[in-house]
Amino acid sequence: MFKLYETACRSALNRSRIPGLDYCLNPYTGCSHGCIYCYASCMARFSGRREKWGSFVQVKTNFVEVLAAQLRRPKKGKVMLASVTDAYQAIERKYSLTRRCLELLTRSGLEASILTKSDLVLRDVELLKAMPHTEVGFTITTLDDKLAGVLEPGAPSTSRRLAALEKLAGAGIRTWVFVAPVIPGLTDAPEDLTAITKAATRAGAQEVDFDPLNFYPAAVSIIRELISRYWPRAKSAFDHACRHPAAYRQLLREIIKHSESC
Repeated sequence: MFKLYETACRSALNRSRIPGLDYCLNPYTGCSHGCIYCYASCMARFSGRREKWGSFVQVKTNFVEVLAAQLRRPKKGKVMLASVTDAYQAIERKYSLTRRCLELLTRSGLEASILTKSDLVLRDVELLKAMPHTEVGFTITTLDDKLAGVLEPGAPSTSRRLAALEKLAGAGIRTWVFVAPVIPGLTDAPEDLTAITKAATRAGAQEVDFDPLNFYPAAVSIIRELISRYWPRAKSAFDHACRHPAAYRQLLREIIKHSESC
């Protein structure tokens, strides 16, 4: 059963270590998308919760007020929404923390960079149009909605994300696609990566970036178990990549280079 908790935070606008981004906003801890490969699962130890990552969300109910206080001192740069959660996950419909943050950012002079798996971002299209240099990226792991349903059981379908991207691009907002993670033996077929690139471009994405799977033990264990259960033919390729990550990344670079040229 999915659980929801309300909590308070001391800081909202935090420095980012991600290249090209100066700050990050994470109005929620945890995410209802339940992606099995989630690298942000390491944040569970800071939540104080014992539940499995992906089964709960903490809502930082004072987040907007804390952000407003921080923005009283002028700041410049680009803000990411969000780095360790999805700012447009389902609970955002109720709390609107992300929307209220955007309302503050429109008056701050800061630029916004959004990365999401949710078409709920369309709700805020007018706000986004009012912000200079705003960009919205959609994470897409596969065009196969059935496969995505296993990898990202709580997230909107890939087809909904692409439809939302097309609408945002049509509204004049810069859009891009983040193909991540590329999972060995499962989502790394050249024809599949080429298909994502073409679908993203048709929808209006101005950029397509790829990111290989982070081979940290927790994710590898979960993915290996699912591959063994549902896609046993992919297990050999997955295990080989896990044993030789550097060689796999080099191979993937060649595959991506080919997909981008098609």
